[in-house]
Amino acid sequence: MGRQNKPGVGKKAGDRKPDTAELSSIDERRASVRQPTFKAGEVILPEGEALDCVIRNVSENGCLIKIENAGALPDRISVRIDLDKPPRPAEVIWRSSTLAGAMFFRELS
Repeated sequence: MGRQNKPGVGKKAGDRKPDTAELSSIDERRASVRQPTFKAGEVILPEGEALDCVIRNVSENGCLIKIENAGALPDRISVRIDLDKPPRPAEVIWRSSTLAGAMFFRELS
């Protein structure tokens, strides 16, 4: 079998389209749909320090936070999305240098 006949050989990684099984497994990890947004917010650290951030998307279960040095965020934070409302306790699920995905803690009723 020549190089051109092998599946995926000779194609750039960006040329490959994900199959529907890959896409559905990504979607299944979220319990609710996130809505794109661009809101000023705050991340409140456990010791009370408030850091300015931008909320890039939000759902009833979590949000995507754009913030400087996101990689240094602790696992547990509070997120204030609307500056006139109280912050919501959250767990940072993943982080990169400038983005963090947070899942809100469920409120006990």
